[in-house]
Amino acid sequence: MCFSVQVDRKLNRVAKRFQAEVDILAFERFLVNKEANPKYYKAPDEENRIYPNYFAPVITFENGKRILSPKKYQLLPHFSKENKYRAVNPKTNRKKEISTYNARLDSLEKRNAWEPLFMRKHCVFPFVRFFEWVEYQGNKRQIGLYPNNSEIMWAPGLHDKWTSEDGQEIIDSFALITTEPPKEVEEMGHDRCPVYLKEEYIDRWLQPNKETKDDIYSMLFDVEKTVYLNEWVS
Repeated sequence: MCFSVQVDRKLNRVAKRFQAEVDILAFERFLVNKEANPKYYKAPDEENRIYPNYFAPVITFENGKRILSPKKYQLLPHFSKENKYRAVNPKTNRKKEISTYNARLDSLEKRNAWEPLFMRKHCVFPFVRFFEWVEYQGNKRQIGLYPNNSEIMWAPGLHDKWTSEDGQEIIDSFALITTEPPKEVEEMGHDRCPVYLKEEYIDRWLQPNKETKDDIYSMLFDVEKTVYLNEWVS
């Protein structure tokens, strides 16, 4: 699981790097919503880090081009009855929010939140580094991980759009896809890692209707070659 992720907030720089068009209206709407409800519409913090339920720039493919727009890092399925995806715990009879910010590669066709989106609504999430809590010398410490050969990386993801019953609230959200870690990440004490999609596959991933399922899975397993460096944060 990615505890948090550091993003690049320079939208024009990210858009240029990925040859995408910034959805200015979508970002303006986000700022309006953030001002009205800052506890729900959270932007990256001072260190450009996002956590589950924060919003971040995400790339989709619309009308023949890549589009960069804000989406919430905690997928809210379109079928959810409320603006939090929750289920009743049979033991306590209480509602508990379901974690949907990371989608395991081996569960894309198994979980209710992912299955309707896989092969239909794909996105790409650009970010600088990801952070995890790991065990180190008997204590919990936070570590930052990043590729040795690029200032920015990207992960494939799934996205969805939720609309309230009265049509007044619309939430665009996403989850990034994770997989088994490479050796250097595992050695630092973590058991998951974002899928680092090869850049040559980005447009194909964003347009899954043109691909077979086998081709899509092949892309997800044929990741960019890198070595992850690390830095202790706390």
